[in-house]
Amino acid sequence: MKRYKQFNELIVSDFETDFWEHPLHNHNHFEIIYIAKGEGVHHLNKRLVSYKTGHLYLLGPEDEHEFIVFERTRFIYFKFTNFYLDTKDIDNPSNWNRDVDLILNTKASSTGNILKYKKDRKLVENLLGLIVIEYERNEVLSKKIIFQFFKGLVLIIKRNLLKDSKLKPQLKKATNTTEELLEYIEVNIYNPKLLAQKEIANHFNLSPNYIGIFFKEKVGTALKQYIQEYRFELLQQRLKNGQSSTKQLALDFGFNDESHLHKFVKSYSGKRLVQLKGDFSAVD
Repeated sequence: MKRYKQFNELIVSDFETDFWEHPLHNHNHFEIIYIAKGEGVHHLNKRLVSYKTGHLYLLGPEDEHEFIVFERTRFIYFKFTNFYLDTKDIDNPSNWNRDVDLILNTKASSTGNILKYKKDRKLVENLLGLIVIEYERNEVLSKKIIFQFFKGLVLIIKRNLLKDSKLKPQLKKATNTTEELLEYIEVNIYNPKLLAQKEIANHFNLSPNYIGIFFKEKVGTALKQYIQEYRFELLQQRLKNGQSSTKQLALDFGFNDESHLHKFVKSYSGKRLVQLKGDFSAVD
């Protein structure tokens, strides 16, 4: 399979075509693709899904895709590398990093159109139109202006991903179902205090011993182990996708300090944090 490599941290393009020239491929970057007009089929991760005006796609480096154009289509592309996610211009890096974690690590974003709210289609088109204008203008402060628009785009994507009931942070009144337990963990993964077995048991009005037994029986993994694996997976994704400092990582993931973070990484993976970062340095 062909793999496209992008070395600029950001490339924006706006074009129309009657025929898709690129074979099935993946990339070393992320792509936000908006269908401004037209229709056809999107061959995405071994699935054929229809696309039409107003659809939006978010693809990661390992997602494979190609388009089959039925009707002349206008594509707006926002292609960015890991380095574009640098938090140096963010007022609240923790919130920004969590939003980025959500949109980049949610499987729903790589299975089809992610715009669930019809009213957001015009917002996305307007935002991307402004981004295209500023990108082509390329004057003083253009990069900063584009990044501000991008932050708005991230929030719109987040809102649409949260429309999926499995991702909503507002939990229904709890019963002792596996789905609700997993949802609770996902929502509170950045707050270790709320993931103590006693706190989870209190939330679901169950005994701490029973919640552990129930989880192991239904999921096949001990509750604490599952939480640690999930936190470690998110941490690995952050190291791979972002440029967060050790201090920021400790803050975002609820560790007491950087030393606590280092101990967690060492105890869980057998590696030091610098080694874990090194593992991703060679990744396309």
